Amino acid sequence: MAELRKVKIHRILDCHREVCFDLVTSEAEVVIRLNGEVYRSLYCLPTHLEELARGHLISEGICHSSNIKGIEVKSDGSKFAIAVTIGRCNSVKVKEVNSQAKITVTEIWDAIKKLDEDSLLFKETGGTHIAQIRNQRSYIFVEDVSRHCAIDKVIGLAFGTKMDLANSALVTSSRQTKSTVVKAARVQIPVIVSISAPTSLAIEAAQKFGIALIGFARGHRFNIYSHEWRVIDKHICH
Repeated sequence: MAELRKVKIHRILDCHREVCFDLVTSEAEVVIRLNGEVYRSLYCLPTHLEELARGHLISEGICHSSNIKGIEVKSDGSKFAIAVTIGRCNSVKVKEVNSQAKITVTEIWDAIKKLDEDSLLFKETGGTHIAQIRNQRSYIFVEDVSRHCAIDKVIGLAFGTKMDLANSALVTSSRQTKSTVVKAARVQIPVIVSISAPTSLAIEAAQKFGIALIGFARGHRFNIYSHEWRVIDKHICH
């Protein structure tokens, strides 16, 4: 299934109607099975599905990365199934981030600029979120129709490339809620940057788990909602 689909639409502009074609983002149902049993269905862009499964299971606390023994993706053209084999494991508790990592103001501005540059599907359709994980040595990103799946996929990619998450930042285009902050905490990411707003519970969770939560990062401005000590820059005036 392609990332984009062409659909016929009726467009109204002022008092005029025209029939034309538009590009929309593809969305597919993806069923995850754990050791043969249906775990849950996710709805997402049908790309990076192995990474989706890995990142979702880890960030939701189902298992550790080391417990995942195999991932197989199957498709009948419209639906997708991911068969995951996991060993015996206990659920993963959320712990405070054990990292002294910091980020500079310049790095935040650079991350937001790159986020916009890489949002190619969004620029074509207006229908995707983007999630990025970056540190001083590496950088990865994923676009998806679901903000949660975008984060799951980029976390799965990070584990696949053995990124140093304890010294990385999660950068996203979507609002931050408690659920997305907890995903970052489970994989020990110390900084979250978003161009959108956080919720009250997201701020509380970030404060509890030692994460610097940064919102409304646009142009040369942003708000820091928790653990402001992680954001440094000698050029900032106080």
